[in-house]
Amino acid sequence: MQNSRKSGDNTLADALSHRLAMFGAFRSVDAAFDFEPKPTARLGASAATLRSSHSVRSVAVHPGTMSWHELHSPLHEESAAFLATLLGGDVVTTEHGGLGTYSTVLSDGLQVAGALQTEHGKPAHWNTFVRVPNVDLLCEIALSLGGSVRVEPSGIIGLDRRGIISDPTGASLTIIAGGDDRRTVGAGALGWDELRSIDPMESVRFWCSLFEWTASPIITARDAQGVMLLNGGRPVASVQMAMPTEARSRWLPVATVRRDQFDSAVYQAIRAGARISVAPSPHGILDRCGIFVDPAGAEFAIGAEPVVAIAAA
Repeated sequence: MQNSRKSGDNTLADALSHRLAMFGAFRSVDAAFDFEPKPTARLGASAATLRSSHSVRSVAVHPGTMSWHELHSPLHEESAAFLATLLGGDVVTTEHGGLGTYSTVLSDGLQVAGALQTEHGKPAHWNTFVRVPNVDLLCEIALSLGGSVRVEPSGIIGLDRRGIISDPTGASLTIIAGGDDRRTVGAGALGWDELRSIDPMESVRFWCSLFEWTASPIITARDAQGVMLLNGGRPVASVQMAMPTEARSRWLPVATVRRDQFDSAVYQAIRAGARISVAPSPHGILDRCGIFVDPAGAEFAIGAEPVVAIAAA
């Protein structure tokens, strides 16, 4: 694709808008976003109101939306406990069909994420699931868009059919037809997803074309080429340029905490042995966000929940 950057007196936001329009995926930044669930908190609301509106909740998952997050770690029980501590939750570990154990992170009794042992010495990584109507068809479309199929479709059609696809920058998602149709959002959960990409515009082109998402530049994150991804007009994830210290593109779920607990969550993570990968900084959606690596090598993004509630569409 030809470079569509404009002359120096135009803003980066204008250039992003132009490129997104070329993808057929642009939505005006002036349009109102339909954040759910409602009611949402308003600026100036009391602390009690904010706590009530930011409580963990379970929401229905529509096609083209993240439905589950699964961490693969060489020390999965320790990594699950680390995440549960950040979210103020618990961990339940059970046998995983003769393949070892599976740890489930719970918060307020709701399932937030899963964790299992990495295979064959692979490094720790997140596996994010997206619900789709037809896994096999989406794999074919991904290939036609310049992506790759890392794991061919398997499982029973209509029950647990799944495959793993990557965009041209290397960021992967697991697409699944069937399985659980609910997820948890808000403070105390993995309430948001962000793609850290080495080429944000290429990633936006691919995922918007694949899932029929739309996109809108995040004006406050123009230096990082920040983009909001929307599913049916509702925010579903964000994309930002990976820092030079980040070696690859990847999707990261965000451990979301209340705004007034963000600093203590960061302090708690560091005291538990985590190192800072990307220092906490202002974020176009999450007020503030930082990326950390736990002692087992698993990445965790920690974000402060915004005043306006966000949920998967």
